[in-house]
Amino acid sequence: MRAFMPLFGLFLLAACAQPAYLQDGGPEQAVIASPAVSDEQSFDAVAARETIESDRERLERQRAQYVSIAPQPVPQRSGPSGPNIVEYALRSTNRVGEPVYRRSNPLRAQLWERACARFATQDQAQEEFLRRGGPERDRGNLDPDGDGFACWWDPAPFRNAVRAAGTPLPM
Repeated sequence: MRAFMPLFGLFLLAACAQPAYLQDGGPEQAVIASPAVSDEQSFDAVAARETIESDRERLERQRAQYVSIAPQPVPQRSGPSGPNIVEYALRSTNRVGEPVYRRSNPLRAQLWERACARFATQDQAQEEFLRRGGPERDRGNLDPDGDGFACWWDPAPFRNAVRAAGTPLPM
């Protein structure tokens, strides 16, 4: 430990020494002379190489290259696209966990989590649930409580987005 203290003191003194570029002409000279640092914020440096005429020419070149692209309508999907979970979320009125549909299998709760684990997202589970006859039927054991929402899927984000846009929810 005693040998370490003198070395540490020398290190601190070396760190406090003033760099060579500060001793010569100050930090301004060092920054402008450095090729790695831009001098675009220095009025004198920019005024020495740019003029109003060169700015005008540069702007005209940029305007000539400018391309305006008109918006196009969104294309319609062709063919069967499967169930639309957004439409379902807006059409349904019950809350998550509020039973609307009757489920008769007493073992459904045990199968439910395993069935839901097959899906990467809740949206995918809800799409499959609707594709297989949901919400009236639950062939894949994805909706044990009968609320019409599979695997913790929640319609609230879709409903809230429509409300935030000021559009009434469809009935």
